[in-house]
Amino acid sequence: MNNPIFWILFLAFSLSGCATSGKRSAPPPNYSSRSNTTDEFANGQKANDPFIRFNRTMFAFNDTLTKYALRPIARGYAKIVPRPVRNGITNAFDNAQFPVRFVNCVLQGKLKRSAQETGKFVVNSVAGVGGLMRVSDHVPSLDNVPAEDFGLTLGVWGIPAGPYLVVPLLGPSGCRDLVGFAGDYVIYPLNWHAVGIIHHAFISNTINGALSGTRTVNGLPKTVQDYDQMTAAAVDPYIAIRDAYISNRAARIKK
Repeated sequence: MNNPIFWILFLAFSLSGCATSGKRSAPPPNYSSRSNTTDEFANGQKANDPFIRFNRTMFAFNDTLTKYALRPIARGYAKIVPRPVRNGITNAFDNAQFPVRFVNCVLQGKLKRSAQETGKFVVNSVAGVGGLMRVSDHVPSLDNVPAEDFGLTLGVWGIPAGPYLVVPLLGPSGCRDLVGFAGDYVIYPLNWHAVGIIHHAFISNTINGALSGTRTVNGLPKTVQDYDQMTAAAVDPYIAIRDAYISNRAARIKK
């Protein structure tokens, strides 16, 4: 797992599997029309959800985990850590993700946006004290630059989204986005030690794990809040989350 060649092979294998899986369109037998693979969005699109039985099971698992574990942790963390501190930590991790956004802008041929990402990184790193403050939000030319990732890059390249998937712990995704997640994982600097790209005495697995844990826990309050807002009034929370995710990804590819 620490060999970068593994990740390259994983990407190639997963991408080929995505193209194959994307051709499956038959709904699982004996499922109600409200929950099969031909559910329509308001804009007329249809959800590619051939694994709906598995997905609903994973959704129920994630929902239970959120209710009994993540939500209490998020509330406790929010009470202990003030919002300005949480925002600063979020900004710092977001700033560290610059290589992911920059590389994907270049891969998509969006050179102007890659220059904007570079400008954001420099401004936030210098004037924002290592990214703790998003000074770029106050610079008109650098504000509201859409974030790119490898899943979006694959979409721009014409790779089909493939079947919708609910991943344990990670939540809503798709075949293409899972491949993209692996690609972004390799590019993200804080993971370079984990995948064997760099070896340094001061970067141990313990430190890498601590950083990952901090990033995850710090993002929980907003993640849980967004989840609660999306599911609170939904007749079928699974459908609500699924359709919102697919629509959002499709819209971001067009930006």
